[in-house]
Amino acid sequence: MAAPKVLLIVAHPVIASGIETLLKLEGDYEVKRVPSIADAAKTGEWRADVALVDGALLSSYTEATLGVPAYVLSGNERDGRQLARKLDDARGWLRKDATGPELRAAITSLKRSVAKPDAAGIGTLGIAIVVVLSLIVLALVAYLIWLAVY
Repeated sequence: MAAPKVLLIVAHPVIASGIETLLKLEGDYEVKRVPSIADAAKTGEWRADVALVDGALLSSYTEATLGVPAYVLSGNERDGRQLARKLDDARGWLRKDATGPELRAAITSLKRSVAKPDAAGIGTLGIAIVVVLSLIVLALVAYLIWLAVY
């Protein structure tokens, strides 16, 4: 399984470096750091699985489109929730001083939730197949009864 790709959008290089180091200590993550939301759009063909966005960068935006599920890094819950509303696919917020295990848990949780819609689609397809096959069996039974009677 490929390493989860994490887009880290943090302006302060020391803070970004610290979070990147935490992620690398906690697991096998491919991390790309950018200093602004505008730079996040310039990541080219590199497609992140999740973005961690410094809430301070969102204050000047009314809406920010990243195209990937994201967590806002904030100092408190109230600001974190308000800033998360500005992202197109926000999955919540994390404290700016989140520990490595907290970051790992958030990313792992996100990866699981993203995988669930596919599983639900297969389940729905499975149910549809069972219904169609049941109708075919009923039609065959009805045909056999008709042959026996006439």
